[in-house]
Amino acid sequence: MELDLIRKELNYYDNIIKTMITLRMSLIPIVATIKIKNEMPLFQGDRENEIYKGIEEFAEKSGVNSDLVKNIYQLIMTDALKMQEGMAENLKMQEDMAEDLKSSEKDEKIDFSNLEPMKKSFEKLDTIIEKDIPEIMLDIMKECELKDLNLTQVATWYYDKNKFI
Repeated sequence: MELDLIRKELNYYDNIIKTMITLRMSLIPIVATIKIKNEMPLFQGDRENEIYKGIEEFAEKSGVNSDLVKNIYQLIMTDALKMQEGMAENLKMQEDMAEDLKSSEKDEKIDFSNLEPMKKSFEKLDTIIEKDIPEIMLDIMKECELKDLNLTQVATWYYDKNKFI
């Protein structure tokens, strides 16, 4: 039936949209880290205005309803800001805990002589962020495209393929 074929095509594009949103949102912790590290404001109105201007230009060229796209981006940016604020709050709590620990160090000495295991863990994390995650996302995107999988199926496929420990 024609409608089924069209719906299959719509589902294909819906999966692409969801994957792209996932990829976009996966960059938010990196953005937050940079902002926090450089003491930049989490909300940056100029950036938001730049995005909305781009949406207007896109809408004019494509004929897509600009309000629809603006509403989608407003939700994305609101959620991104909440993520960044959560990260900033967690960092503040960690700093406060470190300060408490530092003040209690006067009574207790903590052995920091062997930091090598921690250093190796951070090096491994850097490798995962820089190399493994992009490769994994490409594999997932290829598999979604080839098998027309929904997100739950993709997660199951990836789990079975890699057998997480």
